[in-house]
Amino acid sequence: MGTQWLESLRTFDVQTLSFKQAGAWTTGRQAATAVLVMAAVLALGYMLLVQPGLAHLQQQRSVEPQLKAQWEARVREVATLERYRQHLQSLQTTFDNVHSQLPSQAQVPGLLEEVSRISLSRGLVIEHMQWLPQTLQPFYTELPLQLLLVGGYHDLGLFLSDIATLPRIVTLHDFTLTAATDGANGPLRMTLLAKTYRANDQGLIP
Repeated sequence: MGTQWLESLRTFDVQTLSFKQAGAWTTGRQAATAVLVMAAVLALGYMLLVQPGLAHLQQQRSVEPQLKAQWEARVREVATLERYRQHLQSLQTTFDNVHSQLPSQAQVPGLLEEVSRISLSRGLVIEHMQWLPQTLQPFYTELPLQLLLVGGYHDLGLFLSDIATLPRIVTLHDFTLTAATDGANGPLRMTLLAKTYRANDQGLIP
């Protein structure tokens, strides 16, 4: 039986089919026709449904490593975001603290008076004190003050220490010490450049 059915399938000719006489077909011909129709349906379904899906799946697999790398990068960014925020907050706090130590335009004369007061409180003689030309920077203005003081070595040291403890930023530069008199234990003459830094009240300087 099986041998006869296979033989009929091999000798089957589609051109001899007449669907108007399908009821009169032999069992072998009906089975062969069913097999062919089933094969055609399966082939058409594969081409229309399965093959596009497989192509899409292959495309997704090809971009999977790139998507995975992007996802891992985002995970690392999220993990370090809070640390970046804390670092930025720390920088902002430091900047605000430094900026608050810069005297405004109205406070500069008061700073000059304070330097004079410290000099006199240490028993120093101010021979010369003069503002030099300002240097403009984007966020601040540099104000150099030329000083020439006369006094004892210990008193000059205390003066420098007092200047360093001022609430405003004052930096000291270009020290020179010479004898003010011919005596071995006489007073000393000190020249130095004191720089303070004024906040730009009008914002950035171009």
